[in-house]
Amino acid sequence: MTPVRPGVHRGPGAGTSVPAGFSFRRSGRNAIKGRFLPAPTGENNLQFGLSAKLIGYVLASVLITSVVVGVVRVQNERGSLGELIDRAGMGVATATASGAASLVAGYDYGNLEILARNVARQPDVIRVGIRNLTGRVMSEAAGEAAGTYKRYEAPIVFDSQTIGSVSVDISTKTLENALAALYWRVFIEQAVFGLILGVIVYVFTAGGIVSPILRLTRAMEDAVANDDGFVARDLEVKSRDEIGRLVSVFNRMNRALVNYHSQLRSRIDFANRELQEKNIQLAGRTRELEHALDMLSAMATTDWLTELPNRRKFDETLSRMFHQSERFLENISLVLFDVDYFKQINDSHGHGAGDQVLRDIGTLLRLHVRKSDLPARLGGDEFGIILYHTNAEQALAFVESLLRHLQDYVFEYDGFRLEIGFSVGIAQYDASMKAPRELYFAADRALYQSKRDGRGRCSVHVQNPSNEEKQAS
Repeated sequence: MTPVRPGVHRGPGAGTSVPAGFSFRRSGRNAIKGRFLPAPTGENNLQFGLSAKLIGYVLASVLITSVVVGVVRVQNERGSLGELIDRAGMGVATATASGAASLVAGYDYGNLEILARNVARQPDVIRVGIRNLTGRVMSEAAGEAAGTYKRYEAPIVFDSQTIGSVSVDISTKTLENALAALYWRVFIEQAVFGLILGVIVYVFTAGGIVSPILRLTRAMEDAVANDDGFVARDLEVKSRDEIGRLVSVFNRMNRALVNYHSQLRSRIDFANRELQEKNIQLAGRTRELEHALDMLSAMATTDWLTELPNRRKFDETLSRMFHQSERFLENISLVLFDVDYFKQINDSHGHGAGDQVLRDIGTLLRLHVRKSDLPARLGGDEFGIILYHTNAEQALAFVESLLRHLQDYVFEYDGFRLEIGFSVGIAQYDASMKAPRELYFAADRALYQSKRDGRGRCSVHVQNPSNEEKQAS
């Protein structure tokens, strides 16, 4: 577009041109050594009103833009925070349901109480409830958190069947605190951004109110416009009249814009650093949750009294090793043993004595069983040991060594020495066995053969069932 030249009037001096709307004065109190003074025109009288309107338009636009951008940012980040907390809550509920499956199936109220209390100790957990399929509460624990909460529920599945449910109430205080901090941060950022934007817009447009100055300014902006919105160097001032002053003002505006651009870039860099710090904090929180889930997973496969693997872990390992032995023709043996007359120990010395005996047995098993094998507490006073790469003869030698260690150990409780005996059954996998339970039943029959023969001894399962029945008779 071709710039329109402003109209000029010839002043009293030779070669001097005056922009329309201005007069050249050299007399009276307003004379200032040849400087141009604005003429008292109607357009000049409207300058304050137009400026006030411009300020109002800029403030309204900045306010609306800031509100819209702030609302969009808050909604986006609020959704992300809500999804993150929902995933964490469902993770806790699902992990608790997984850990409680075998306990609910076995009506193990003691371990259910321990599991519920451990989950309730987690941060932001208000209440944990474990129910069976009929809705009856089997265990319930309250955490230290309080206030409003959101409930997460997960089904308890055992052997592909739903046998109950877990409900976990997670406090919404963390989400509320995060949202409050988010509201303040977005408000401050948008206020600062709106202030800077408003100043920039006002500085760029305020000079275009008076029509002669507006025409000259448009011509200069068309000449120096670029993508960055500012000029790399100051414009040359060739005169000391109003146009010269306008160029000087434009140069000052240009330098201020460069400074504003630098400040804006600094604020963007600062916001990026804050975002990186939040990501680091979020990663730390994620690691804490993963650690809590790992602890829950370990609790689901560990016997709380002896710290040995529990029946669930034992069954999973036996199934895996059985099929591996079946496929690669590798030897595997199973040892089952229990404490002779364990009920008499509880009746004579109390359940504390029985618990101490079981703990001592767990310690001895961890000391004398190979790393490749798996000792486990199957329930009550019954223990099992899966021996990998071991035939029946080697298993018998291992059991004899283990029994010597158990017999040499002094079982004591409350100053009393306890006489402890063991009955042991051994079974080795053979090709006639088609499922892990057959190996387990074979070892169990050998265990009960030891009991029938008078306890305190070890029996080895033989492959021919008819022979075994003859010996039993």
